[in-house]
Amino acid sequence: MAQSLGLALRSSRRALPSLYRRSFSVYSRQVAVGQGDAATSTTAEVENRSLEWELNHWKASKKQESKRASLRLPDSYLQQLEQTIAQVLPVKLQDSYLKWEDNYGPLAKDERIHYVQLRDACKCPTCVDQHSKQRNFRTTDIPSWIQPRTLEWKDGSLTVQWHNDIKSYPPTHTSTYSIDDLRALTMGIKHQDMQRIDRNRRFWTRQIMRKRQHWISYDDYMNDELKFAVAMRSLAVYGILFVKDIPESREMVEKIATRMGPLRNTFYGPTWDVRSVPKAKNVAYTNQFLGFHMDLLYMNEPPGYQLLHCLQNSCEGGESLFSDALYAAYVVRLVAPEYYKALCSFRLGYEYRHENHVYSNRWPVVQASWDARAQPYRVNYSPPFQSPLYLDQRDQENFEKFKDALEFFTRIMENKKSSFELKLNPGECVIFENRRIVHARRQFNTESGHRWLAGAYVDDDAVRSTIHVCQKKYPSAFPPTRGPSKEPESE
Repeated sequence: MAQSLGLALRSSRRALPSLYRRSFSVYSRQVAVGQGDAATSTTAEVENRSLEWELNHWKASKKQESKRASLRLPDSYLQQLEQTIAQVLPVKLQDSYLKWEDNYGPLAKDERIHYVQLRDACKCPTCVDQHSKQRNFRTTDIPSWIQPRTLEWKDGSLTVQWHNDIKSYPPTHTSTYSIDDLRALTMGIKHQDMQRIDRNRRFWTRQIMRKRQHWISYDDYMNDELKFAVAMRSLAVYGILFVKDIPESREMVEKIATRMGPLRNTFYGPTWDVRSVPKAKNVAYTNQFLGFHMDLLYMNEPPGYQLLHCLQNSCEGGESLFSDALYAAYVVRLVAPEYYKALCSFRLGYEYRHENHVYSNRWPVVQASWDARAQPYRVNYSPPFQSPLYLDQRDQENFEKFKDALEFFTRIMENKKSSFELKLNPGECVIFENRRIVHARRQFNTESGHRWLAGAYVDDDAVRSTIHVCQKKYPSAFPPTRGPSKEPESE
């Protein structure tokens, strides 16, 4: 049997390309090594060699493809096309990409867009299903040597027909890109950051929140689309919103929450109650003072927004406090850059450990954008649920600076000039961004009355989607965006 296999392999080698011959010769040598552990090791080596062969074979085919002159347009054709389009658009056509020769609107000189990247961004009905909005092709379907066959700039849009397009596409296939589409393609990761953080946010202090706090009636919130859009704009900008005149019902918090998006279900349930209970497993369920914190940071994806609907609040104390943690991060970045860097790099752990639930996670105190400005867009701060400081050698070396940075950050956040305080009345609800706005509660006396809040969470993606939809439907409710997070308004 072994003899016949060897003869078959030898005869097959003569008919196969050299790459295949090397692969089969490796295999035939490995088969004879032995049994047991050696055989297991040999199998792994054979698999690795096979994968190496796949890689080399693919590279060789790509190299051969790149040499095929028929796949490229002649240089003279590109030059003529470039001269035509250059009359209205300052671009240079290279073998593989468009290059801006001068500033044009939001597009800067020397910025480039690869032809594959440009083709990949096509959203025509052939490329993107107009009902599901899902793509009908893969990036890997686009030939590496695709080039523009025609270019036209008209009414602020670039229209392209392609040479060497995806095989199944007709020669008449046309891609159209607005100036904003082109700009987005040149921004890379910064564009994704801007999509995430550019809500025209405004940092706030106590004085600003006293003037800018936005209240909307329950009826308007639920039934008036324009007023709801204005409220969503305020939530996007300041991270906090108040609803009033809510009917007296425990179910109202769910209705208010689902107006923005689906409820975020957790082990607390889709909605939950904040009341003082004996032997509480969460400090929120006591009558003790509860310092500034954010919720559920021990989870992989903490909720984006939290709602607290007041049903009863007749006891002494129990005032709610809020502070803009992004404002505190902004101040640290402004006056102590080395502290800001420590807050962005050092990760604190958070945990929830009880009989039926065990969660843990780690986050930097401040998460910042990737660009040179390192703009803060998210904060993670929750001392009640912080785990012990498990430090490796690198953490040990940086710990003292981080400790000082955290103290300074906390000092700003807890300053009376930074925090906003009010006592929620029955029929009122606060909605706030969980990873921007820290919240706290003063101690209250359970013998003097009752305090009962109903709570719910909604994910950040859902609320952001609602905000964007409101902006499209009611642009008048959203002034033009002038960039990411701004310094505080004048007090």
